[in-house]
Amino acid sequence: MATQGEVRLRGLPVSPGVALGRACFYRSPAHPTRTAGTAHTAIAEKARLQGALEALTGRLNSLARDAEARIDAETAAIFGVHRMILDDAELRHLLFRGIEQEGLSAEAAVSRELQRYQGKLRALDSEYMQERAADIAELQQALLERLRCHKPYLQCAQASGCQVGECRLHNNHILVVLELTPGLTLEVDHQTLGFVVEKGGPTSHAAILAKALGLPAVSGIERLEGTIPLSAEILVDGDSGLVILNPSADTLGHYRKARREGRISRPVTGPVPDVTVLANIDLSTDVTKAVAAQAEGVGLYRTEIEALVKGRLLTEAEQEERFRDVLTAMGDKPVYVRLLDLGADKSGEWLELPAEANPALGMRGARLLLFRPELLREQARALTRAARFRRVHVVYPMVATLGQFHQLRALFDAAADDLPPGLLSHGVMFEVPSACVQAGELLAAADFGCIGSNDLIQYLFAADRGNENIDYNELLGEPALWKLLDDVRRAAMEARTPLSLCGDLAGDARITAKIIAAGFQVISVAPGAISQVRQAAQGGRSAYANRSQPRSS
Repeated sequence: MATQGEVRLRGLPVSPGVALGRACFYRSPAHPTRTAGTAHTAIAEKARLQGALEALTGRLNSLARDAEARIDAETAAIFGVHRMILDDAELRHLLFRGIEQEGLSAEAAVSRELQRYQGKLRALDSEYMQERAADIAELQQALLERLRCHKPYLQCAQASGCQVGECRLHNNHILVVLELTPGLTLEVDHQTLGFVVEKGGPTSHAAILAKALGLPAVSGIERLEGTIPLSAEILVDGDSGLVILNPSADTLGHYRKARREGRISRPVTGPVPDVTVLANIDLSTDVTKAVAAQAEGVGLYRTEIEALVKGRLLTEAEQEERFRDVLTAMGDKPVYVRLLDLGADKSGEWLELPAEANPALGMRGARLLLFRPELLREQARALTRAARFRRVHVVYPMVATLGQFHQLRALFDAAADDLPPGLLSHGVMFEVPSACVQAGELLAAADFGCIGSNDLIQYLFAADRGNENIDYNELLGEPALWKLLDDVRRAAMEARTPLSLCGDLAGDARITAKIIAAGFQVISVAPGAISQVRQAAQGGRSAYANRSQPRSS
C-alpha cells in the first residue's frame, strides 16, 4: 500500500473518542518450537511451568493494584478473574498431567489446554462468552512468554525494540496490535493515544479498560501488517469505527474542532428513519450499554448466558431481579427476553444432560425445555412476576414445529397459573429452517416473530459457523438465504404479526441498506454496532463500502 495519500478503513468501534498519532506496531518475537519433554525432564518442565504460573500471578496482582489506583475496584476485578482462572485446580491438573503422563513440554501443555478452553467459549452464540475467550488467549500468551523468556517489543518507522510503556522517541503514537489485552491496555504510557486492533469486541475486558482510560480503539481491521505501513500517520475514530491513514488537511480540519490533547469526543448516533435498532444483551448489566447507545429497546436478552457465567441455573428470585432491572432501565421501550437456549455448545456439568452423539441436533432450545420442563417453569414464573407493570416479549428458542410452540405455551401458562397475570407477549424465534417453512402457521399463532440469523444460516447451509474453513461472510449473500428471509417476512405481513431480524447478519453494516430494501424495519444488534448500523441506514449505503462485500442475491 502506498505510504502517501489518505486511505480510509472501516472497523468496529470498541472505545469512543478520536486520536491522532504515528503507527507503532506491537510485535511478539517468533519462538522456536520446543520438542516434547521426556521422562527424565518432566520434573524440570513442571518446575518451569510452576515458575511461570507464579510469575504471572504476581503480575496480575500488580495490574489489579494499578487498575484500582487509576480507575476503580470494579475494573481491578478483571485481573482478579484472570488470577482465579490460573488458580483453577482442574486446569492445573490438566496442565501438569500432560507433562507427567504424555511427555509434553510446558509450552505444549499450556497451548493445548488453553486452546481447548478458548474453542469451547468461541463456539458459543454469545458475544460475552466469545470475549471471555480473549481473556484465556491473553493468559496463554503471557504464560508462553514467561516460559520462553521472550518479551514483546514495539516497532515504528524510526525505531524498533522499545518496550511497552517505554517509547524511546517520545512520539505520540497509535498502537497497532493483533489482539488488545487488558494487561497491555493498562501498561501503555502517555505517548499511546489509541489502538487499532484486528481482533476484539466492545465487551472485551480490554475495551472496558480502554474506555475507562479514555483511549479510543477500533477493532476488526483485517490484515494489519499488509494494510498499515510502518510510516503511516493514523487517525482513530473510536466513535464511528473509522481508521484514517495519512489524513488530509481537510480531514484534520474536520476533526480539529473541539480537539483536546489529541482526542475528540462525539455523541453516539441516535435513532434514524427507515429502521428501528434494538440491542442484543447477554447479561442484565449489559442494559447500560444499550441505554448508552440509545437503543430503541432490547431485541434479544440471551438469558442462558447468565447461567453459563454463574456455572449454575439461577433461582426464580434471581431471574426476576434481573428481568426487572432490564425492564426498569428500558422504561417504555420494548424488551424481548429469550427463554433458556441451553444444550449443544451451551452446557455444563451442572445441567446434567445425557450424552449425545450429535448435540447440535439433539436436546437444545425448545426441545430441551420440553424434555426438562422445570427449566421453563422457573423462567415462566420469574417473567410473569416481572411483567406485572411492564410488558415482556417472551421469545421461544429453536422452535422446529408448530406443535412444539403450542406445547411450550401450555407449559408456560400452567407454570404461572397461580400468579397474577403479567403483561406478556409470546413469540417464535425463527432459526430452524423447518420453522421458516411453517412461518404462516407459526406467526398466526404467535404475537410476534424474531429471525435468528446465526443459527438459521448454520442449519440452512449445514455450515458450522465456528469452522475456520467455512467462509461465513460468503454465505451472507447467498440467494437461498434471502429468499427464505423474504418468505418469512411475507408470512408476517399476511398474518399482521410484528417481525424482527437479529444476529450477525442484522449487525453487519455492510448490508444494512440491503436489509432495509428487503423490507425489514426492526433489527436487533450488539450495542457496539448500533451507531454503525444507523449511519449505514442514514447514508443509504453500506458503511463498509471500501471493503469486500457479500455477494448480492
